[in-house]
Amino acid sequence: MKKLHMLESVQPCHVFLTSLQSRSGNLTLAFGLLQALFYQALRFARDMLVQEDGVAQDLKKLINSRLSALLFHIQEYYWLDLRKLNEIYRYKTEEYSYDAVNKFNIYPDQVSPWLFEWIPNKGGYFIGNLQPAHMDFRFFSLGNLWSICGSLATKTQAEDILELMEAKWDDLIGTMPLKICFPALAEDEWRIITGSDPKNTYYFWP
Repeated sequence: MKKLHMLESVQPCHVFLTSLQSRSGNLTLAFGLLQALFYQALRFARDMLVQEDGVAQDLKKLINSRLSALLFHIQEYYWLDLRKLNEIYRYKTEEYSYDAVNKFNIYPDQVSPWLFEWIPNKGGYFIGNLQPAHMDFRFFSLGNLWSICGSLATKTQAEDILELMEAKWDDLIGTMPLKICFPALAEDEWRIITGSDPKNTYYFWP
């Protein structure tokens, strides 16, 4: 019974964390580390269910359905490499149909200028966040690395994440053990999101 209660609590928790994530720049602390952890939590919950329990079998079907949808959504829409970047830059906007290529109505002007020079020819990563008409292109170390550990990334994507980290070693590692995200907020973004909080300077604000 405790296992069933644990599983039932996963979905409200995910909704709550996603709500927080949408309200706070600091809680985009992953490509979605939240999505990666949610995916892993569902897998753990599925493995903990009693095999012979009829209710558990129904729950397993629901979990498998959610895992499949989540896996497709993250791998398809959160992934960014040079090919995908060029595709986004040529998106048509205001497409409203089931077969629309630009499903989230992303405007090419939203592509951060630093990204074209920064992203290597070989390699890729999961972006920070994705909402209608908005993409957070920052690289979040925790979410990307956990996507490899938790099998959320495909084998090719996992290799590309590591290729990118090696190619951008100076930016992502430098003289530090590991930077949480790149690039950090600065200037107007820092003032708007943190309220010019001096404790959250661009040196360590993710």
